[in-house]
Amino acid sequence: QYDVHVRGELTFLKSLGARDLTIQARTAIVANHPSGPAVTTGVVVKETGQPTIQVSLGSSSNSELATMFGQCPVQLFVNGIATDIATGTGLTDATVQVKDKRIVVEYISTQIRLDMNVRVWRNTCHFSVTYFLADCPCDGTLVGILGQPDGDWKNDWHEHDGTTVTIPASHRKRRGQEAYDYSLTWCLTEAESEFTYEPTMSHADHDFCSGTKGDDNFDIDIDKIIAESTLAVTNKCTINGELDEGCLFDCNFLGDEACDEFVDIVENTATAEI
Repeated sequence: QYDVHVRGELTFLKSLGARDLTIQARTAIVANHPSGPAVTTGVVVKETGQPTIQVSLGSSSNSELATMFGQCPVQLFVNGIATDIATGTGLTDATVQVKDKRIVVEYISTQIRLDMNVRVWRNTCHFSVTYFLADCPCDGTLVGILGQPDGDWKNDWHEHDGTTVTIPASHRKRRGQEAYDYSLTWCLTEAESEFTYEPTMSHADHDFCSGTKGDDNFDIDIDKIIAESTLAVTNKCTINGELDEGCLFDCNFLGDEACDEFVDIVENTATAEI
């Protein structure tokens, strides 16, 4: 596990093979938090021969065909065209379904599913997203910040061509500057981005990481987080006898729901020893 708090538009997954699949995500700062953690505010899926589906937060309730999920304006774009998310895509090969604050994007023939939950923390709207690839080619031809889905954690950090990058052995480094710097390598330029933008906005309004933009944006002090954590949080984040710094971050910065989710995932996931 490692933390990603880069702010911008990033390649979460892309195919190096003939499939020509890419999943990109947009992250943004929690503006009213002293350490400015990043949260997901949009996702777009593009694949040759399939509709391009984008679910993203609008700039306001007046954004084109935005649907309000509580205080959060959510937009759906189908092949670059704003569409009422409540009515779905109107297509059979890619669907979008909504129930309460949950949004499910599903590609029928390629068996890709995004399970998205609209959340608010510190007055910042964001998505919690789970990515499912039931028919993925687990042969090293998929790369991105999500890692390679081949069951081998050792190659989850890699170059854009799939060449393995050494993952730090230290938990601290996998939560800190090293993980941040690795994440910067997946930031998208304007030419690479598949996102559709609102009429008065562009890639530049969301990009704080391409080129050298993200070099000075890492301001997370792990030691300070540990020192300021309550005993209850420290106990909760001591998992299998070891203090998990990523858990401390989520519990202190992202709220109780994210904290509980983190602990549940870690306790139910085998931990790789590096």
